[in-house]
Amino acid sequence: MAGRIAVGIIRKPHGIRGEASIEAWTSSLDRFSELSAVTLVSPDDRETRSATIETARSHGGRALIKFAGIESPEDLRGIQNWTIEIPESEARQLDEDEYYLHDLEGLTLVDSDGRERGVVKEVYEGGGGLLLSVKGPRGPFDVPFASEICTAVDLVQKRITVNLPAGLDDLDDVAD
Repeated sequence: MAGRIAVGIIRKPHGIRGEASIEAWTSSLDRFSELSAVTLVSPDDRETRSATIETARSHGGRALIKFAGIESPEDLRGIQNWTIEIPESEARQLDEDEYYLHDLEGLTLVDSDGRERGVVKEVYEGGGGLLLSVKGPRGPFDVPFASEICTAVDLVQKRITVNLPAGLDDLDDVAD
């Protein structure tokens, strides 16, 4: 994924003309209408394929995309669960307090007393929103990526200041 940003993932065929139902990883489904040349990346990151978006439209909270050369649902079966990626240079400018999920990976969680609580290993969508999967001294734990908990993100210093809720605030304390 070096030099690229994932903007969505191909979930399933839609209809009989080769449209793909896309789970968007961007804040606006209209973003797909602005794209043409993209890279499709297999779930294991071993294969890539250049693709051209012919059409894109919103439908039921997802994007429906028609790729050039894909004419039937059967043509899509080989690329289900592949991500749609664009060069970082084509990424949109973020507003203040917006972050690309991949930028959060590797950041250190630090509480208001300056104690390190762990390192973000992954960011993923949970039932209630984004979760940070953190590797702490006593093992992994998840932290909601919410402004009440993650009070400051500093990409330059590579850290997130946190106010961990009860139950999470002692997960990383090492027992004596």
